[in-house]
Amino acid sequence: PRVSVWGASNNSTEEARTQAKARAAQFKELAAGGFDRLREYEYWNGYIREEVLDEVHAVDGRVLAVLTRNSYGAMVLNSEVVLFGDIDVPEAGLITRLLQMFGKQKKDKDYYLAKIGHYQERNPQYTFRVYETFAGLRFVITNQVFAADSEQVRSLFTDLGVDPLYLRLCKHQTCFRARLTPKPWRIDMQRPASRFPRESRGDKGAFEAWLRNYQMASAKVSVVKLLATFGADAMHPDIDRVMTVHDRHTDHGHAALA
Repeated sequence: PRVSVWGASNNSTEEARTQAKARAAQFKELAAGGFDRLREYEYWNGYIREEVLDEVHAVDGRVLAVLTRNSYGAMVLNSEVVLFGDIDVPEAGLITRLLQMFGKQKKDKDYYLAKIGHYQERNPQYTFRVYETFAGLRFVITNQVFAADSEQVRSLFTDLGVDPLYLRLCKHQTCFRARLTPKPWRIDMQRPASRFPRESRGDKGAFEAWLRNYQMASAKVSVVKLLATFGADAMHPDIDRVMTVHDRHTDHGHAALA
C-alpha cells in the first residue's frame, strides 16, 4: 500500500521536506519490524499533523500554548510548560466487581482523587487543581512549570497512574496536551470525513458544515468539571494565562461531560 508521510517546519519548505524524508525512513523501519500500533504512529513519533487555531502568549510575548484541532475534530491545548495529566478510570469488569465484593478496593474516580491528594501531601511543593472528565480525572500543577520530557515528569506521571501512551507522547513531542472540546461520538456525531490539510473545495465545504454542527452540539456539554485543589493557593503567572483559556473552553457549567 502507498503511505504518505508529512514533514513540518516553522522555517522553510525545504526543512519540512527533509523532515518528511527522515520520518518516511523511520516509518519504513517500524513497519518492517512488525510495529503493531501503526495507527498510533503519529503519537509515538511525536509528530502530529494538526491545524493550528490560536496561540496563548505571556505578557512578554512568549508562546505559552498552541491550540490545534486533532484528527477527529476536537480542539486541543498544547503547552511546553503547563503540566496536564489525564487519568483514565475504566469501568469495572465482572472479575473486578466480584473481587470488590470480597474487599478489594474500588479504583474509581474518588480513589484516584484521593491518590492525588495523598501525593500532594508527600510533595507539598506542588499545587494541584483536579477536574473530573468523562472517563476519569485531569490534573494540573498550577504553581510550577515543567519540561515534558524530564525525568521529574515521568516519575510523577508513573506514580499517579497517567496513561503510558500519553507519557510517551509528552516525551517525544516535548509538550503536554489537554483536549478542550468533546470527542464527537460522545455528542452523537461522526468524525470529520477528511483530515487536515483539506485541499479540495468539497472537503473544505464538508468540514465547515461538520464544524458548525459540532460547535452547536459542543455548547450543550462540558469537557471537565472542577473537583478539588490540593496545596497552597498559588498560581504561576504563565500558567494562569493558559488556565484561563483552558477553563473558558472546557467548562460550560453543564452537568453532562463529554
